[in-house]
Amino acid sequence: MYRAGFHTEPVTEVPQEMQEQAAGISLELEQDELNEAQSLENNLHSLGTEYQEKLHAIIGGKHRERYYEFRKSIRERVRDIIRNSTSTNAGEHEVEKARHQAIEESQELLKEIGFDIPRATVMREEYHQRYQEIMADAIERPEEPNYLVLPEMVPEEIHNPWKIIRPPFAGSSSSCSSWKTDEPDTPHYTRHVSAAAGRLGSVSIIRVSGADDSDQAEVRCRTGLRFWYFMPAAGMLETWIRMQSLDTPFSGSHYNEWGWSSCVTHQESYAYLRVINPGPGKWRKSTLLKIRRERETDKWAGMVTPVSRYRYAHIYSSSSYPGGKWLLLEIGMDDWNYFWSNDVSILSGMEMRWFISSIHIRAM
Repeated sequence: MYRAGFHTEPVTEVPQEMQEQAAGISLELEQDELNEAQSLENNLHSLGTEYQEKLHAIIGGKHRERYYEFRKSIRERVRDIIRNSTSTNAGEHEVEKARHQAIEESQELLKEIGFDIPRATVMREEYHQRYQEIMADAIERPEEPNYLVLPEMVPEEIHNPWKIIRPPFAGSSSSCSSWKTDEPDTPHYTRHVSAAAGRLGSVSIIRVSGADDSDQAEVRCRTGLRFWYFMPAAGMLETWIRMQSLDTPFSGSHYNEWGWSSCVTHQESYAYLRVINPGPGKWRKSTLLKIRRERETDKWAGMVTPVSRYRYAHIYSSSSYPGGKWLLLEIGMDDWNYFWSNDVSILSGMEMRWFISSIHIRAM
């Protein structure tokens, strides 16, 4: 699923031709993002299908029906216990006991049917590596580590003579895409973006309970704020984005439910700068959050920045631009929440909401 939209207010100082050109480029960018989301979905689907076919070969036709019927019964049993359990220590103990029993029974089945675990493990690791490569190509992470900067580490010079942009901004854009295999719940996500208030970010939750051999879910939400900047001289752009945390919690959990399990969950968030017109220019990003968890049984929670605290993202443009020209720029957040599960129940949640109090920019 893909949803997107953009809006830019007319600006009297900027030539009408430039504004119309920027609107055309924005439409092209939406189509590009739709194509990229579809390409990612196709690549993940093809990889998952290939994995299932190789796994079927390892199981063998003789035991395949028994294998999958047993898996289905285990999955439904654990789901029923989770659904009917109470949020107490006794209820959690009952769920944990059911999971341990499912693991023991599944290990017995694997022994009985002669399941080649070493061979399957090699195949799984190969698949896992290819999955990571597909997602890395889609995310376009920063080429070099570039993390948020504490206020006390920001140079004094950015306050003068730099151009300072504050809300309300000239416009905004946003998009969200999601995809899943059969077993995970439908991904939940919301976008938060307001050019008038200078707010942006997203919330996403993905989960699977009673996972199958190869389950995946992913959500990508991008939210951006736009503004015009007149180049006083030729050069690259340097920006310091002053961001106040409205709320930035993240959390997740893994629960092993089978005798041969593995998983990986990623939670990633990046501040970005890109030139919309002329262009569009390439993405330039600063890392806000980069979590990767692979343990079959795990639990984690944290916050990027305490509520109301300020951080700065320091980002340069990818290209140089001529002096005496208007540029339409966009700063924003690119949030990714995704997992791959082999027989592990997963819950992964992210809430990345920020107030952009000011953008300090200069040509250099």
